[in-house]
Amino acid sequence: KHRSEFYLANEQYWASGGYNGNNDDEAMIGDGGGIADGEDGLDFLDRYLASSKSNVDSGCKPRRFDYAVDLGAGVGRLTKLVLLKRYGEVRLVEGDEGWSKRSRVYLGRKRAARCCFTNQRLDDLTKSQVDNWDSADLMWIQWTLQYLIDVDVVSCLRILSSGLREGSGILIIKENRPYGKQREDRFKMDTPAGENERYDITRNDSHHRLLFQKAGLKVNFMERGEETNTYALSVL
Repeated sequence: KHRSEFYLANEQYWASGGYNGNNDDEAMIGDGGGIADGEDGLDFLDRYLASSKSNVDSGCKPRRFDYAVDLGAGVGRLTKLVLLKRYGEVRLVEGDEGWSKRSRVYLGRKRAARCCFTNQRLDDLTKSQVDNWDSADLMWIQWTLQYLIDVDVVSCLRILSSGLREGSGILIIKENRPYGKQREDRFKMDTPAGENERYDITRNDSHHRLLFQKAGLKVNFMERGEETNTYALSVL
């Protein structure tokens, strides 16, 4: 019912600078923890790829590290801190045109030369668009699904899964979870009428897993952080 209202508010929020802060990293995540978060992400990826579980999930096919996709890439923070350290080329998919352009500067000339840049919102993503991308060895989505309503999460993930390399492609998703005094069996939702003037939903683990299942994905590996859950998924 409020889909257009929610997404318009989010579009305006990011166009006006997001979380703002003292630099591009802080504008993306709201605090100075960007470097530590990137290190955590790289460690998670390495642990999963080194695990016997990863070998089973790929049917013992050798993993490839040619091409990754950063979904909801923003200024390219995770491309810089994680993906380009393990993959040859990266496609950055970002809905805000300003941040997409800014990412070329943020990454610098050498890193940007190994990237391609797609200005595209995930709620409007189509299968024909993904079909035109190279098959991805890895897709990474972080702190992005929280801005989509459930039906768009399922649609987006189903479309993206068709772009993974058959038999070995993996999808990493990191999202907030209820923590502290919040009941972990519930979700929390902000709306444009609230303090933050945007739509934002914090889902629990069961909620995420239901959406993954509906999108035709299985959870191969999950780690629980202080405020987040990080998942490694593949196609069912």
